[in-house]
Amino acid sequence: MAFLTNLLGVILNALVEVTGSYGLAIIGMALVVMLITFPLNLRQMQFSFKMKLIAPKIEEIKKKYKDPDKVNEETLALWKEHGINPAAGCFPLLIQFPIIIAMFNVLRQPGIFSSAPSFLGLSLVLPDAEQTFWMLIRQNPGYLVVPILAVATTVFQQRQMSQGSEQDAAAMRSMNLFLPVLMGYISISYPTALGLYWVSRNVFTIIQYYLVTRMLERKYSLEEGVQLDAKRRKAR
Repeated sequence: MAFLTNLLGVILNALVEVTGSYGLAIIGMALVVMLITFPLNLRQMQFSFKMKLIAPKIEEIKKKYKDPDKVNEETLALWKEHGINPAAGCFPLLIQFPIIIAMFNVLRQPGIFSSAPSFLGLSLVLPDAEQTFWMLIRQNPGYLVVPILAVATTVFQQRQMSQGSEQDAAAMRSMNLFLPVLMGYISISYPTALGLYWVSRNVFTIIQYYLVTRMLERKYSLEEGVQLDAKRRKAR
């Protein structure tokens, strides 16, 4: 973890030299990390997209069979038919956690900022032990923006990545509530730099997911068209 933290710190300082702004460097860092983890993100997005595609069929299976073992058997068969591996959805997320934690460690290091940087009128090193978040918003209500965006973008991203099953969504509701609350807490308890990084990461991930999903939709539409043409030829 120390090696990863130091590496990300070097990249962040290089971005500061290029942009001349700690705020822009943090946003750029979110973009760099997203590009580095794109292969993992792609696997996760493909998994999520396929799960959305087969969600109606899974609901049909649950309605058709009352025996849980039979439901599991049919669901596994459906996953196999569509080339879905549950590990493909979980493993990429587990790999990314150390990167996120390392980035948070970088931004929490006292010496990472050579000055008292600000971005859009907000100090990136506050709040701290002497100036709490509640003291800051009395001076400048603009400090509310980052925590609000951190929560809002987290909720939006979670809904965007939802697998589409109403029952699964109900089961995940408590977990989906935890992360936005956690990020809201972090954004008001730690320096604004952390919240800015998280918001930037979420925005880039949302855009990435939208673009990849559009490409996957076109890909599967073309594949379905080819399969339909093949069936028509056989029928002749």
